Parts: sequence; C-alpha cells; structure tokens
Amino acid sequence: MYAPPGYLLFTRESTLLAQRFNAERLELSGEAVPVAEGIPLDGGNRLSAFSVSNSGALTFRTGGSAATQLTWFDRNGKQVGVAGLPGNYTTPALSPDEKYVAVTRADAQSDIWILELARNAFSRFTFSPAADADPVWSLDGKMIAFRSLRDGPAIYQKPSSGAGQEELVVRVPGLNALNHWSPDGKYLLFFATNAKTGTDIGVVPLTGERKIQWVIQSEFNDFETNFSPDGRWLAYSSIETGRYEVYVQPFPANGSRWQVSTTGGRQPSWRRDGKELFYATDDRKLYAVDVRTGPAFQVSTPKLLFEMRTNTINQRNSYAPSADGQRFLVNTLVEGASSGITVVLNWTEALKR
Repeated sequence: MYAPPGYLLFTRESTLLAQRFNAERLELSGEAVPVAEGIPLDGGNRLSAFSVSNSGALTFRTGGSAATQLTWFDRNGKQVGVAGLPGNYTTPALSPDEKYVAVTRADAQSDIWILELARNAFSRFTFSPAADADPVWSLDGKMIAFRSLRDGPAIYQKPSSGAGQEELVVRVPGLNALNHWSPDGKYLLFFATNAKTGTDIGVVPLTGERKIQWVIQSEFNDFETNFSPDGRWLAYSSIETGRYEVYVQPFPANGSRWQVSTTGGRQPSWRRDGKELFYATDDRKLYAVDVRTGPAFQVSTPKLLFEMRTNTINQRNSYAPSADGQRFLVNTLVEGASSGITVVLNWTEALKR
C-alpha cells in the first residue's frame, strides 16, 4: 500500500515494513524498516490486517487471525452443535448429502480442508504453496471446484475423494471468489474485478469451449451469487442503491430482476427446494424470505431469524443452510479471539528515530 509522502508499506511473514518509494519513477530506495510485528493474514483473501491514510494515520491489528468455530444453530438462533475444532476458517460449503464440510483454512498458508461431520475429523484437500480458497461441490458430491492463485487467479476442480489430479478449468483475471456449481453441472459461477465496471458476475461452461460468459455486468459492484436449486434464477448482491442489497434475476438473463432485501443484504443462499432464500446483513443478522417463481416471481417480506456472531464483510459466505432450512452452519467468531485495532498518528515520525 502506498503512503504519502513516499513510502510503500507491505508485510513479510507477519512483519509490517515501510520502504522509501518514488511514485514518479516507481523506484524503491533504502532498506525496508519494520513498523509493527504480528500482523495477521486473512487466509481467504490473502490480505494483511493494516491500512494507511493520506493524512498520516496508520491502523493495524496484531496477534493471530481471529479464530472461528463452525457452529450449528436452529432457526431461532439456538446453538444445537459444533463441528470440528476452532481454527481460521472461511467460506464453509456443505456437501449435498450434508456429511462433509469443505472450508478454506489458513494455517501457514491458505488451503481447502474437508471436515467429515460423523467423525468430526479434518483432512487436507489441497496442497499448493499458492493460496487455494472458496470450495464448491458438484450436485452429486463427486467433485469440488475451488479458486487458486497458483500461476495467477484461476479455477480448478478435483474429485472430492482426494484421489486423482487437480484440473485447471479456466484462468480468470481479477477472480475474487468462486461461488457455486450449477445444479445441472454445466456451469461454475464466480465474480471477478473488472477495471472498467468494478465487480462482475460470470460463468464458465464445463462442456465445450470453456469461455467465460459475463451474466451480470453493471457500473456497480455485483457479487456473492448463487444458482437457485432448479438453475433458473440467480441471487446476488449489488451496491447499486448505495448499500448492499440482494437481488434475483432469471438465468439466462431476460432483463427482469427483483430486489429481495429491504434494509441491506449480503451472501444470499437458497433452501434446497427453492421456496426460501436466506441472506445476511453487515450488522450480522440472518433473514429469510419465502419465494414463489410461478406464474410470476414473488417474495415475501423479509423475516429476521437471528443474529450471528460472524464476519459478514469480505466473505463469500459466512454461513451454510441445511437442505431443509431448519439448521444453519455458521462460521462463528470465538469470543475473545479477536484483538483490538491499533491506530498510530503521524506514523512516519517513528522512522526517523
């Protein structure tokens, strides 16, 4: 991150460093100087927990990444169980038979792990030195696709059994997250950053030529998207109104769409029968709406289910509903695991000592 009057801030391991940088000549000079230690890394996004302003304020978080616990809740918000041990998890994905959970897990690096719920045991699924994240299951549960940063952002797939080789599906410049596998098995759904239009939603066909098709492109950020169980609809989030709201439109698009949320919305997810849609808000509330798709698309007034203790910011999803919509696996923040944020004013003065 560039900081006036001429520094580049970056992390190496968990150390935040500052080095002189000439923005006109794009040249570094001098030695990198430590600024802070113990800066955690977001395993899914590969972003270090610091930021700097043009006015000379530096903020950072220290300590390990905030620990989470995969926790089951009923529709009233009552905890009914836990899955696995606490760890640094993101983007949980339930297998179609609900016997397994695939998650992004960041230890020394970001990889995909699979939790077998009956044995409450994790097994590692990817082993690349590059970051792997955002697992999605095929409808038959036999394959898992995921996002990877090996040799640039791309989508890979691999048998969920762990046997067999990983296969490159397609390279996607600016790939932010892999979201969903279509119910008919023909498409992988993702969103990616475009320099002209912000964040857009696309699919890659798994049959024939694997050429990216953009299905939602606007001047606004559109992301966090899912197919309906019959594959005929897309739910997604957009900041068109100035705050994130959840929308639904047909797939393929025909120009129609409907706003589902009313007071903000992120991370939409369908019930297995397609008759209910869930979404979260930035203030960590989980909502549900009833859905009717024929003869015309209709949704009910959103109903608050419960408040979640989870991170809904910069996450593809922080919860996963059961097939019947009666339970929710929430990536719950462990109390006391997260540390405070340090704010340093005129941080460059410390470099002169």
